Amino acid sequence: MPKRQLLTIDFGTSGIKCMMFTPQGTSIAKRFVPIQYADSEGLMGIGKEFDAIAAWNTITRLIRECIKDAKISPKDVVAVSATSQRHGAVFLDKKGTAIYSGPNLDARGVFVQDFVAKGLEDSCPPTGCWPPLLYALSRLVWYKQNKPDLYAQIHHVLSISDWILYQLTGEAITDPSQASNTQLMDIIKSQWSPEILEMAEVTDAILPPILEPGSLVGNITSQASKITGLSTKTVVGIGGADTQCAMLGTLTTQPGEVCVVGGNTAPIQLISESPIIDESGKLWTGRYLLPQRWVLEANTGKAGAVLAWFVQDIVQPISEDFKDPQKAYTKVEQLAEKADIGSLDTIAQLGPQIMDASDMATVRPALFFFPQPANPIVTPITMNELARSLFENICFAMRVNLELLQEVAEKTFECCTVAGGLTRSQLWQQMLANVTGLEIHRGSEVEASSLGAAICAATAAELNDSLLASAEKMVSKQPSLKPQEDRQKRYETYFSRWQTLYKQSAKL
Repeated sequence: MPKRQLLTIDFGTSGIKCMMFTPQGTSIAKRFVPIQYADSEGLMGIGKEFDAIAAWNTITRLIRECIKDAKISPKDVVAVSATSQRHGAVFLDKKGTAIYSGPNLDARGVFVQDFVAKGLEDSCPPTGCWPPLLYALSRLVWYKQNKPDLYAQIHHVLSISDWILYQLTGEAITDPSQASNTQLMDIIKSQWSPEILEMAEVTDAILPPILEPGSLVGNITSQASKITGLSTKTVVGIGGADTQCAMLGTLTTQPGEVCVVGGNTAPIQLISESPIIDESGKLWTGRYLLPQRWVLEANTGKAGAVLAWFVQDIVQPISEDFKDPQKAYTKVEQLAEKADIGSLDTIAQLGPQIMDASDMATVRPALFFFPQPANPIVTPITMNELARSLFENICFAMRVNLELLQEVAEKTFECCTVAGGLTRSQLWQQMLANVTGLEIHRGSEVEASSLGAAICAATAAELNDSLLASAEKMVSKQPSLKPQEDRQKRYETYFSRWQTLYKQSAKL
């Protein structure tokens, strides 16, 4: 096994993943542990947190196990980087102890949203982010108003991936892709906004420097070396937000390129040379990993999570044959393949949504709908049709969100790239091509976010001249998928029905 391996940590919504890659982008080891979030005291059902000490212990264990699984010496790990869920945040005191550690599921900002929204609308530059309840800005304001003693102790405000790098190096930094998901950044200038900080009465002293992904943070500290097994000679590079890292891990890098990241949720991002701000407030704007690159996002919401629910709570309990999770997912795909296009007129609407960040109050019911003449009593609707309708539901929602991106950006897509766990499903990829009429491009590595972080690590270790050069060297592609014309035409009717029901369901 060649030396100079690259280690990545990916702290996602569903769990923590550690992977080892070669400088050529081949994964040689992977470990994953699910993570549990706890209700914040007094904020049950709204505030969510994770135990930072327990999470760090899990990360260090996964690092040791990953090194062992890769059958290499710790000295062979030339560089480390991290990526994580967007909208997560960790507040540290002067000693580096976590005062607060919250995932993207923490909505405590709802209690200060009106105050923050008014301040942002009055005199602040565009952040590209809405609504205020989701971001670090509102969490800071909430602490200032509700826990002033703890707020006074905040010394660093970091994303979760920034916090991981801090634990490894003792250095507090961030990158533009994570900074643009705090609502504290001027999205046009790509720097912390003095106007927003003044409005919120937040000092810029607690915000880290913003450095480009792939920049060198430092080396593994002696303390981190003792508990991870990594060498103090191992360098640490800045990674970025998980969605943007997934795009980098599929070589989606140029303006006009669009990527569907089909994971637990399914963000869809379009790269642009300058920030595109949706004046209607429906879509998000953020920074990409490459310099002078931005992203416009339409987020489909829960996609893989719906399939996980169907597998774990519907399919697995009914048969001993489905106890292995991976076999159960494969079985569900096989069931869906047995059903015809349109799933015997069964329409699923649960999970995926059409992006509208300006209206987070509308809550649609989750449902399976059987329009006449379809009727489970007289029509042989089986598990096959239910399974297929869930895949179709995901693809229909993705199509509308892709069309929203085209409308706001005033661009026309002929293809899109896919990344994330859903790329394990050949059915989903071909169905997406047929529903959207787009040619589907694919990277070879399913864990594209981790590969994106590995690309950042390789750049920090100066294995390549630039982030783009590292990506071009480390990403390999699979053959693209083209729409099947006959199926594409048939899907138009079912897509139209799905859209009609989506509009009407808000009134139910």
